[in-house]
Amino acid sequence: MAADPPRKYRPLIFQIFNINKIFGRLSIRAKLIIAFCLFGVVPVAVVGVYGAVHSFRLLNAATQDRLKSGVASKAEEVARFLKEVEGDVVFLSQLPTLQALINLPPEIKQERSLLLSSLGQEFLSVSQSHNSFYQIRYINELGKEMVRAEFDGQHHYLVPPGRLQDKGDRYYFREAMATPPGTMYISPMDLNIERGVVEVPHKPVVRYAVSLRDAQEQPRGIVIANLYASQILDPILALREQRGEVSLVRSDGLYLSRSTGIRPIANAVGPGEPPFPTWLVSYSERLQPGQKAARPVPAEFLSKDFPSVAATTILSGQTGIVVQSGLKGRIAAFAPIFPNRDRHGEFWVVLHSYSKAEFLSSTRSLQVLVLVLGGVVLFMAVGTGVAAARHFTRPITELIRGAKAIAQEDFDRPIQIETNDELEDLSHQFNRMAIDLKQRTIQLREARERAERKAQETQALLQIQTEIMGLPSLPRILQLVVDKTREMLKADVVVLCLDEPGVGYRVGATSGAPEVLRQKPGTVLDMATCPKVTDPEASCPVVAHEIPLPTHIAVPMRSGNRVVSDLCVGYRTVRALNQDETELLSGLANLAAVAIDNARLQREVQALARLEEQERIAGDLHDGIIQSIYATGLSLEECVRLAEEDPQQILSIVETSIRNLNTVIRDVRNYIIGLQSEGLQAAGLSGSLADLAHGLSLNGLIDVQLDVEPDIDAVLTPEQTGHLFQICREALTNVVKHAGASKVLLTLARSDGQLRLRVEDDGRGCDLTRCSGSGHGLRTMEERAKRLGGVLRVEGTEGRGTRVTMEFPLKRGERLR
Repeated sequence: MAADPPRKYRPLIFQIFNINKIFGRLSIRAKLIIAFCLFGVVPVAVVGVYGAVHSFRLLNAATQDRLKSGVASKAEEVARFLKEVEGDVVFLSQLPTLQALINLPPEIKQERSLLLSSLGQEFLSVSQSHNSFYQIRYINELGKEMVRAEFDGQHHYLVPPGRLQDKGDRYYFREAMATPPGTMYISPMDLNIERGVVEVPHKPVVRYAVSLRDAQEQPRGIVIANLYASQILDPILALREQRGEVSLVRSDGLYLSRSTGIRPIANAVGPGEPPFPTWLVSYSERLQPGQKAARPVPAEFLSKDFPSVAATTILSGQTGIVVQSGLKGRIAAFAPIFPNRDRHGEFWVVLHSYSKAEFLSSTRSLQVLVLVLGGVVLFMAVGTGVAAARHFTRPITELIRGAKAIAQEDFDRPIQIETNDELEDLSHQFNRMAIDLKQRTIQLREARERAERKAQETQALLQIQTEIMGLPSLPRILQLVVDKTREMLKADVVVLCLDEPGVGYRVGATSGAPEVLRQKPGTVLDMATCPKVTDPEASCPVVAHEIPLPTHIAVPMRSGNRVVSDLCVGYRTVRALNQDETELLSGLANLAAVAIDNARLQREVQALARLEEQERIAGDLHDGIIQSIYATGLSLEECVRLAEEDPQQILSIVETSIRNLNTVIRDVRNYIIGLQSEGLQAAGLSGSLADLAHGLSLNGLIDVQLDVEPDIDAVLTPEQTGHLFQICREALTNVVKHAGASKVLLTLARSDGQLRLRVEDDGRGCDLTRCSGSGHGLRTMEERAKRLGGVLRVEGTEGRGTRVTMEFPLKRGERLR
C-alpha cells in the first residue's frame, strides 16, 4: 500500500475541511452525516442569507422613510393649524370695534357699553365659525374680563357681565401683558382654572394672546383665545393607527402626551373627580395662593426611555430618525413643531417610536420562507448521510458494544469482526486487552476491599462525632463514647475517667459487665491520673481485681498540651491490638476530648449569656420603668399641691397616673422577654418623644422643645428606636431632676450618613470632672450609645447649662431621603 503524501502536498480543500478537527469527538456516523449536511446546506444557506439580508435592508430603509415622512407630515399639519390660529387671534386684535374701544376715553360710559356689546357679538360670531376655540376674551389692563365668548362643546354663548372674572393673578395675563406689541404670546399646555378651582371635566388648553396698545402706546389689555389641546393632539395621536407609540414632547424633554394622550394617574383633583393627565404636570407649578390644586404628579421625561445622546438628537429641533443598537432597541422618528416663531428655543416634538421586534415584523414572511427551504435541504442531506454512514460504522458499533461490556466487567465476550482490513486487526488487539483487564480488575478489587474497611472505620468515627454534637449533656456524651468504643473494638469493658478542675480525678463513664466494674460513674478517685497510662502493669482502680483482664490498654485524652481524661479498654482473653485498632482507639479518645472541651465552653457561654441578660434587664428597668415611675411620682406630687388650690383637677391626674402605672406593669413584662415598651411600639420614636415632652412640661414645670426630623422612624430599626428613646428619656429626666432649667431643646436629625442627637438646657450647668462617668443613668446612656456604634459626650459649664450629644452611623442598607 502506498504511503500517504506529506501534509504540505495535500490539496488545500482537504486541509481546510479536516473532518477530525472540525467535529472533534463526535462519532464517525455523526461526522459523516454532518459532512453531507454541510456540503448540501451551506451553498443554499449562503444564497438565502444574502437575499434575506439584502431584502431586509431595503425594507428597513423604506419603512424608516415612511415613518419619518409620516411624522414630518403630521408636524407640518399641526404647524399649519397653529399658523391659522395665530392669524385668527391677530384678526381679533385688529377688529375696528376693539380698536375703537381701547382708544375711547374712560368717561364716555354709554358709548363704551355699546362698543362692548358690539364686540361681544363679533367675538360670538368668530367662536361660532371656529369650534377649536374654547374661549375668546378681551381682558383690560387691570386684568378684568370685559367680553368673553365661550363654547362648551355644544353651544356658543356670551358670558353675562355678572359672571366675568378678574384674571389679574393669572400667569398668562402677566406674561401676555409683558409681550411687545405685534408679538404673539403662546402659553404652555395646561388645565383651565375657573374661580380659583381647576375646571371639571378637565379641559387642557393652549392660550394665544396679543397685547393691546392705544394711540398713545399705553397698554390697554389683551385679546386672548383658549384653544382646545385636542385640536393639536388628535392629528398627532392618529399616527398610532400605524402601531408603535406616539408621543408629544416638550423642548426640555417633558412628555406632554404618550400613546393614548391621557394616561390615568392616581392623583385626583378632589373626591369623586377624574384624574388629570401626566402631561399637564407643568400646570401645578403655576397655581397661585388660594387656588385648589391636585396632589403632585410625577413628571415623565424623554431621558427615561432614551439614552442621553438619542434624547439630545430628538430635542435638537430638527426632523430625523434615531435607531438604537441591540435587538431590544427602538426606532424613533421625530419632527419639531414651533408654536411660537419668536421663541425658537421653545418647541414641541412629535415622536413616533417602534420596538425593533415590532418594526421587523414585516420581514417575518421572508424569514419563514428561508427557514422552510433550509429545512428541506437539511432533511435531504441528513437522509443521504445516514444511508452512507450506516455502511461504514457497523464494525465500529461492534467495538463500542465490546467496550461497554468491559466497562460492566464482562470480560468473557470476544469481538468477532471479518472485514479483512485494519478494523479486523483492531478487534484481535481488543480481545487481548480484555484478558489483561480481567487480571488487573481482580487485583484492584482486593485493594478496594482493604480501603473500604478503612473507610468504614472513618465513617464510624464521623457518625459518633455527629451523635456527640446532638447530645445535650456531658454524661450522655461520655456514655455514648464508651459504648461505641466497646462495640467497635469488641472489648469486654471500657472505662473513661476525667480530670476536672475543682472536682478531681473521677469516673466519667463505663461500659461492660457489672461484675467486672467496681466503681460507678461519678465516683471521685484518690489519684491525679490513671496509672495504666504510664505503667501498663499497674492495676486499674475501677476494674474488680477478682476478675482478671489479661489485655488492658489505656490511652490519654488531650486538650492542647493538657491531659483531660483517659480511655481504657480491657479483654478477658489475651490479644494484641493491631495498628488499625490502635488508631481507632486514639481517634475515639480525641473525640471524647473534644466533647469535654465543648461541654466546658457551653457552660461558660451560658454563664456569660445570663450575665448579659441581667445587665439588659437592669438597664431597661433604670431607663424605662424607673423613669416612668418617677414621672408618675411628679404627677402625684402635683396632686398634693392641687389638693388646696384646685381639687377638681386631682381626679384626672390620678386617672392618668393609674393608666401610666398599668403601662409600667405591661412594660415590665415586655422588658423581661426582651420586647420594646408598649407605648414605643404603638407611637414610634417621634410620637413617644412628643408624649414624653408633653408629660415633662406638665409635671416638671419646664419648657421642653423638640426638633425631630420628619419621617425619622422610617430609617431606624426597632433596636435603634428603643436605644434612642431610652437615651432621650434619661437625658430629659436628668434635666428635670438636676439641672434646675426652665427650657430644654432636643434635636434629632441626619447629616452626612450620621444620626445626631443633642439635648441642651439653660440650667445651672455641670462640672465635667464631677459629672463625667457618675451615676448609673449616665453609664447606661454611654453603654446604649456604644451598642448603636456611636459616642456619647456631656459638655457643660457652671451656670451656663449642659449639653448632651450623641451620634452614630446609619447602616448602609437604611434609606436616606
